[in-house]
Amino acid sequence: MVVSKYCEYKKGQCEDLLPKNQTLNGFFIYPSTPAHLSQTVLSAVRDLQKHSSAASWKSWEDLLTTGQIIFCKICDAINSSDFVVANITTLNFNVLFEIGYAIGMGKPVVPVRDTSFNKDKEIFEELGIFDVLGYEDFQNSQQLRKIVTRKDSFTPIKESTHAIDDSQPTFLLRSPYNSDGSVKLISSLKKSALFRFRTYDPNETTRLSLYEAIRQVSHSKAVIAHLIDVNRDGAQTHNALCAFVSGLAMAKGKHVLMLQEGYTIQPIDYRDVMVIYQDHNAIPNIINKFVREVSESLYYKPELTGTPIKGLLEKINIGNIAAENEIRSLRQYFVKTPQFLQTRSGNTRLVVGRKGSGKTAIFYGVRNDVLNNKNAIVLDLKPEGHHFTKLKEFVIDNLSEGLQLHTLTSFWNYLILLELSKKILENKRGSAWQDPRSLKNYDNLKFEFEKHQYDSGGDFSERILALVEKIVNAYPKELQGKLKSPDITRMIYQSEVKELNDLVIGHIKDKEEVWLLFDNIDKGWSMKGATEADIAIVRSLLNATRKIQRQLESNDVNFNSVVFLRKDICDLLVEHTPDRGKESIANLDWSDQILLEELVRKRFVATEGIIDTNFRDIWQKLFEVHVGGMESFRYILERSFYHPRSVLNFITKCIQTAISREHNRVTEDDILFAEKGYSEDEFNNLKYEIRDVFPKYPKLIQLFIGKEPSISRDDIELIFLDSNVQSENIDEIIDILLWFSFLGVKFGDEVKYSFELAYDIEKLKIYLPNIESSKKAFYVHPAFHRALDIAP
Repeated sequence: MVVSKYCEYKKGQCEDLLPKNQTLNGFFIYPSTPAHLSQTVLSAVRDLQKHSSAASWKSWEDLLTTGQIIFCKICDAINSSDFVVANITTLNFNVLFEIGYAIGMGKPVVPVRDTSFNKDKEIFEELGIFDVLGYEDFQNSQQLRKIVTRKDSFTPIKESTHAIDDSQPTFLLRSPYNSDGSVKLISSLKKSALFRFRTYDPNETTRLSLYEAIRQVSHSKAVIAHLIDVNRDGAQTHNALCAFVSGLAMAKGKHVLMLQEGYTIQPIDYRDVMVIYQDHNAIPNIINKFVREVSESLYYKPELTGTPIKGLLEKINIGNIAAENEIRSLRQYFVKTPQFLQTRSGNTRLVVGRKGSGKTAIFYGVRNDVLNNKNAIVLDLKPEGHHFTKLKEFVIDNLSEGLQLHTLTSFWNYLILLELSKKILENKRGSAWQDPRSLKNYDNLKFEFEKHQYDSGGDFSERILALVEKIVNAYPKELQGKLKSPDITRMIYQSEVKELNDLVIGHIKDKEEVWLLFDNIDKGWSMKGATEADIAIVRSLLNATRKIQRQLESNDVNFNSVVFLRKDICDLLVEHTPDRGKESIANLDWSDQILLEELVRKRFVATEGIIDTNFRDIWQKLFEVHVGGMESFRYILERSFYHPRSVLNFITKCIQTAISREHNRVTEDDILFAEKGYSEDEFNNLKYEIRDVFPKYPKLIQLFIGKEPSISRDDIELIFLDSNVQSENIDEIIDILLWFSFLGVKFGDEVKYSFELAYDIEKLKIYLPNIESSKKAFYVHPAFHRALDIAP
């Protein structure tokens, strides 16, 4: 008996999704507008129908849809075809959805593009889906006919067998904006025990590659795509990606939720599976309904089918490049770096590094290590920058400068006290009743805690937002500018805290260690553009934790607090702090190649079938040793800033390329081909970061397209002036490009970049005064060469 396949569109099983006898050679999908372009494709189809007697051809316009569900007819046509021809000249959500659907069905897809149209070319480049898939060029119906008839057959994308990730069975395409809807969605998912999830966050990774999309979808039981309002900046690119991934997921029999922010006319293919919300408060109900539909299938584990995995490469899964997406599996291959050991020993209060340098990995590494000690308490908090928007407005608008820091410190002190109380009550809820004295202490703490009416439900995001709202609402507007420090303190606490404070100390006095870990506080803040209020929030947090530490240590409690910060935020913090040097800082530095080799080795040996030997033996088994005369791993490192996230991203693309070419080992050509997609990723990441710093010059690094890898100060100035960059901004822009390691400076025979000098660009510029401005003293980092068409 053949089991039918699940279809999200029908919300059930569908026989039509099963493989069929091939009755249709080629099926054409294309936008209906512009009319002259669609007519070109249709003319090619009509000619093929007229002159190709040995083959069958259809377009979507040939389908008899009257009285039928239109998408089901399209699905049937895709399933019955040998291959699908997709016109991607202009952006069309229906076409992208159908391309994803065809790939998910295992059908070869032949993207074609009329090269005389440039309308949506940049959006397609940002999408990154067709980097591996490629496309064919045409300008008339005759050329299109030749494309689809010049081969006997087209080959589908080669896929490995992917087991469902039962620890994180849901894949979420996050909104690029931290809107109320996004907060509600994440919060609702966190509350569901069934929905531990992995995410694609466009703020962390600007492009989702085709193979990564296939891998993430294949590992999932459910896929959620959060589409944003069409009027938001970047909506076309993000929503197009959501359409493609949703089509891919539906074809693979996944449960799919397409959640649309704001009303808009939906593409006909997925109109009936889209859920629209205009009030973000509706999201929890939408998620709860989806959870009920999916929960049963999450525990259904059918045996893996399909071709067995033969090659070693196809077994490799080096994990997710973002630590927050692999909290559980990170335990298998976490590398205990010197910075981790320094932090775990309690000798660090700030862990600092660029995005992708491993801050979050250390956060979870320390947390997991402390949790192994049953006689310890760990409070792991991950607020995000946007949670404090209203608090910052309140502090800046209503309080004098002298009261601002006091207010923020009091806020943090109160929040930490409440969170500690909540953690203690949670930990002792099941054991307090075993001893009358313990039960009495527990009840006393619970009584005092409840006096403060702290929202202990929901996740930390909701609790902190509720507390900020309560504080701001308690501010007496009629006393604006007249309040003093004691008034502010009473307004924040709103109830006596001494008894609560004493009870908390009493509960943790017998603990061996207490840890307070803060991560993500600067998430969403502009790179190199944090405000004075942002810095005040971090300073006050450090002041509050220092005050709590002194208080607890005076009661013989071993207390440690660590805040994880981006490097640029820490630099601004130090610059605005009078008593510099009192904070112990662990700078994440991966300049040691041995450490990065160990990071990669541990991920390789976590794969079944890889023998745990030294890095060199494993690498040579999987990769060709040299690229253009350079050691292949070194070649990858020199294009990845020695950042773990960039290194893993590059290696993953190399492996994906080799698999798609049916290679048993990553070749030199595979690495060079993968470098193009990796370079585009790094280019897009930096493009958006630079745009945040200089919004009036959104295309600064694009100005280097086609230039030489080395360039003089005079040439840089001419490039900027020709693009209407004001001369007074040029020095600042060059400093920013140096800080981001886009540009480096030659030291003797070596080129140095800021990441090699702890982002100290003053050290980097020491050599420049001795060089004439006409000499080529600046160098574009190799990571960007392929994206900028710079010859090596």
